[in-house]
Amino acid sequence: MQFIEAKDKNLGDVLSNNRYKIDSFQREYRWQRKHIEALISDLCICFDKFYNFGDTIENYEDYGGYYMGPIVLCDDKKSLSIVDGQQRLTSFTLLLIFLHHAQFKLQLVPHKTKDLRQFLYVNKGGKSTLVLNVESRNEVIEHLFNNPNLDFIIDSDNKDESIQNIIERFEDITKLFPEEFNTETKLPIFIEWMLDKIVMVEVKAYSMDNAYTIFETMNDRGLSLNPTEILKGFLLSKIEDEIKSDEMNDFWKIRISEIKSTTGVDGDLDFFRAWLRAKYAVSIRLTKVGAENEDFEILGTQFHSWVKNNSLKTFLKHSDDFYFFIRSDFDFFSNLYIKIFNIKNKLTDGFSNIYSAGFYPIADSLSYPMMLSSISKIDSSEVVDEKIRLTAKFIDIYTLYRVVNGRTITQSSIRYSIYELVKSIRNLDVSSLKQKLLVELEKSTSTFQPPSNSFQQMDNWGFYHYLFARILYQNGYVEIDNFSMLMRSKKQNSYILVRIFENDEIPSNLDPTIWENYLNSIGGYCLIRRYDFDEFSLKRGLIKVNYLMRNGYLKEFNDFQFDSVSEFLKIRNTILIESINDLLNFKDYN
Repeated sequence: MQFIEAKDKNLGDVLSNNRYKIDSFQREYRWQRKHIEALISDLCICFDKFYNFGDTIENYEDYGGYYMGPIVLCDDKKSLSIVDGQQRLTSFTLLLIFLHHAQFKLQLVPHKTKDLRQFLYVNKGGKSTLVLNVESRNEVIEHLFNNPNLDFIIDSDNKDESIQNIIERFEDITKLFPEEFNTETKLPIFIEWMLDKIVMVEVKAYSMDNAYTIFETMNDRGLSLNPTEILKGFLLSKIEDEIKSDEMNDFWKIRISEIKSTTGVDGDLDFFRAWLRAKYAVSIRLTKVGAENEDFEILGTQFHSWVKNNSLKTFLKHSDDFYFFIRSDFDFFSNLYIKIFNIKNKLTDGFSNIYSAGFYPIADSLSYPMMLSSISKIDSSEVVDEKIRLTAKFIDIYTLYRVVNGRTITQSSIRYSIYELVKSIRNLDVSSLKQKLLVELEKSTSTFQPPSNSFQQMDNWGFYHYLFARILYQNGYVEIDNFSMLMRSKKQNSYILVRIFENDEIPSNLDPTIWENYLNSIGGYCLIRRYDFDEFSLKRGLIKVNYLMRNGYLKEFNDFQFDSVSEFLKIRNTILIESINDLLNFKDYN
């Protein structure tokens, strides 16, 4: 009798002609942005090791693969249950849905278009269902596949944790997928590579008891140390004074616990990556095919090994050097990391703009090293705060500039320039830091067009929602602690971004071309509360404008009276463009 079966399978085979269920006692889908970001970054970096300009779909067969780890299944002849691996398989489902829509937008010719429906749906046993057949999640998955409009996605009263995370992670994918991959030459090859070259070990048991025994064995036996524990062991082993070593062991455990309780279960790993990149990394992997990982990449996966192999770079030579590295450096920068995390994630006096900018961020793996790099242990608390504000302001403007001009802020797109900047601002004083960031900002944005009165990329709906929220916030129309309410959620009193006028509302005396420009202008959109949308959509022309003003959605006008729709749009465009330019102003930052 067969009790267990294990075999390598590529992603396409795992998702083909199978129907999986996730039992009710299984945990929710809980991947966060950083997990999706790491997945996309790892896949794209791996793919780029093999890709050469001019390659065609046929070339992918010669590419190397990417190992995703094991998945554990239970096959009791009635169904196929996922015991371990649902986080990854759900995330790949969302990525495939995104790629399905990306192909459509590129209007690829048939021989370059992959039918991804076959990896999302299965016809089996006389019925068609999703491959990941979880009844409570099917509605949202099918909505994303058929019409990925995140503003009107599902019943706003649904508070299912998995559904909320599925919606947020899909939106993350739309932001994080690299623009250089989203082309008619590269995307088809990436899709074929992903389905064929991403490999998992499928471990299949034939009873639930056996499946969970396997799961527990893989995850619990041996109590393998994580990189933080390995790093601690190395550092403590170099402290010759036993009393000091014991002292640092106790201190380390307390501080790591503080980091995790504040920032999350993997917060210690994120901290060490950010700190060591900020203060010590020198080299970065070249962009050419076959280039090896360097400091910045190695610190992302094996920071414990990097410290051990690069002790001289971190000035660790004698026993006391290791003691003070923990007692002083680790103490200072771990406290600083916790402070920055709180500033970014909780409303803090004096840092409110950093909090609001955090709702559309660049990758944490880029922003935290940036914010830590210039700060020195000898800086006063006032200097530390000013350096945090300066680097955060730079990141904010850099992000807005790129996205307003149709550029992505994916990790793979900007990592090289950001890491070079991290090196160049280490330990600078406030004046030098500000000047360096200003020069870098002028250089980085020199090829961009200034914000115009038209949206550049209306498929990036989430960004423009965020941009309107920032404008309202900047101009003091909303109380500071209500900024999060301006962002999209399923609550009935949350805000959604809407186009104010429709095509058929053209004034009789206006040229259709001019009207089309007005409709797609910045002034032609606004945020309103979800529960007001139905009533608002029934109105027309200036009646809509009066409705928006009466309900507080156009506070920039107060009691202003307009003679025509075109006058309203013209004036509002001017006001909003000025507001965007204010957001992008670094020179006058104090």
